Amino acid sequence: MLNTRTVLKENDLYLVGDAHYRVADGESGLYRRDTRVLSRYEWQLDGETPQTLAQHEHGPYWLHQQSANANVGYTMRVGLRRDLQLTATELRDTLRVTRYLGDGPHELRLHLNADYLDMFEVRGWPGELGARDVQVRPGPDGVDFEHTALDGLRSRTCVRTSPPARWDGGALVWTLTDAQTDVRVSVYPLQGDETPTPGDPDALHAEYARLTAQVRADLTLPDPQDQRILERSVADLRSLSFETAFGAFPAAGLPWFVAPFGRDSMLIALMVHRHLPQLALTVARFLAAHQGQRHDPVTLEQPGKILHEMRVGELTRLGRTPHRPYYATADATPLFVWLIGELAEAHPDLARELRPHWEAALNWLLTDGDPDGDGFIEYTPDPGGITNAVWKDSGDSTFTEDGQDVSGHVAVIEVQGYAYAAYRAAARLYRTLGEADRAPEWEDRAAQLQRAFQRAFWWPERGYYVHGLNGDKRPLRVLVSNAAHTLCTGIIAPEFAAQVARTALGAELWSGWGIRTLGSGEPRFNPVSYHNGSVWPHDTALAALGMARLGLHAEAAQVTRALFDAARAAPDGRLSELFAGFPREDGTPPVPYPAACHPQGWDAAIPLALAGLLQARRD
Repeated sequence: MLNTRTVLKENDLYLVGDAHYRVADGESGLYRRDTRVLSRYEWQLDGETPQTLAQHEHGPYWLHQQSANANVGYTMRVGLRRDLQLTATELRDTLRVTRYLGDGPHELRLHLNADYLDMFEVRGWPGELGARDVQVRPGPDGVDFEHTALDGLRSRTCVRTSPPARWDGGALVWTLTDAQTDVRVSVYPLQGDETPTPGDPDALHAEYARLTAQVRADLTLPDPQDQRILERSVADLRSLSFETAFGAFPAAGLPWFVAPFGRDSMLIALMVHRHLPQLALTVARFLAAHQGQRHDPVTLEQPGKILHEMRVGELTRLGRTPHRPYYATADATPLFVWLIGELAEAHPDLARELRPHWEAALNWLLTDGDPDGDGFIEYTPDPGGITNAVWKDSGDSTFTEDGQDVSGHVAVIEVQGYAYAAYRAAARLYRTLGEADRAPEWEDRAAQLQRAFQRAFWWPERGYYVHGLNGDKRPLRVLVSNAAHTLCTGIIAPEFAAQVARTALGAELWSGWGIRTLGSGEPRFNPVSYHNGSVWPHDTALAALGMARLGLHAEAAQVTRALFDAARAAPDGRLSELFAGFPREDGTPPVPYPAACHPQGWDAAIPLALAGLLQARRD
């Protein structure tokens, strides 16, 4: 793992580097979706790595860097000005090398290698395929790398240079004799019969500028620092997106989750659909097109079920992973119906367009989604795959009050809330279709679920709700963030909402930056854990939206302010996927979680989703 990781991205092309954007070892590389197309991309001057003096991201796709000769000391001999830009089709690297002292030639080298490993292999997936047979073909204007996968897919990485360089077997080499030399390198990752197509960085820059102007026209926050966070949020949502047949789909997070995710994409869409309707419509249509059709014990596909994750790398294409797609989630299917119900209010034709899909999803909720027929949506831990098929999907995140892992058919609290919202959405969708006589059935089903939920999940001793029900139907009396998160679904009746908010903002759960995933007095609590004491901003943001929905405006404002403060404390103005659950201290930022995605889709959506609460507070 890289100690400090940097990422540039556009569409399905992304570069993962070290602190200075260098690709040399470990997980670093240039990737196209799930395949590493360059495993080394490293500049050297006179046999040494240039010393970085300053670097700045002009945008999620554009690095500007100023460097000098190694061990520069007090006086620079050679300066290097660099612009590295990614477009949908090209990595473009432009260097200006300037001699300030001396008059001899200098040697500039670009070390290159391509291994075409599947992203899962790079990250340690068991059963890797081993070293690939990669052909290297130097030419007068650069060098090509080529590999044919075991399923026959041909991949090439074409590197083109100006001025020409010689290939020495491991690097492109220029001998620089002029006082100033401009060098341009273009890298084209290709599949099948694709041919090199130059990108247009100027057009991309103009698109981001228009996006910023649009945000400023639509949403202006009272504090300029908050406005900066909001504008960064919208830029990151644009950067995270990659093109599909249905439009631009939001990736779950960088760098390892540039792929369609069901739960992640729908929570993003639910948070931003009023501001970015096209993104949300793409999510709904893409997931409908890949909805489960049959029962598959390997991928966990079931009729009507919505996917969890979909990959396109060599391991998946060969059947070595279940991500083709993988359906191991209990919550994506109710979220799908809820999302379509929300979208259909502004886009009523969507109700008819996707009717077969949301009706199939509803049928799943009543059948495979409720395997024991008790009215709750459940999952069964899969020791060979995802143990907990919910948003807290780590293997140790869901347990009993005495610290035992769950088993059997497990019903987790927020999933019941999603189902409640789905049933309410179904009633609205039938009314939109002019079939009002079918709406009461789903309203009644929602009311029945709400009553059963209150009986089974309410935890009167804590003024809160339990995490869920174990397979033996015993309540999981563990203090977690999930109940506060569930406020946004509507299943928690207004008369209980204030108690939930008080508990969520109490000392055990509230860190000052957000709501801890697990209370500080619980078994397994650890502030630097993935789901057992850390703070996930999206989880906290959904709680804020729920508080505001139920009239708890002071509480919603407190939570919103904390999240914007966390983003303001970050050097790049971004919320991270998660951070440690240590208490907030004056003058210090949140403690980072070492392996967090940055940026991450849920968290890029938060400032846009919560901006209205800041405006409402001002007004």
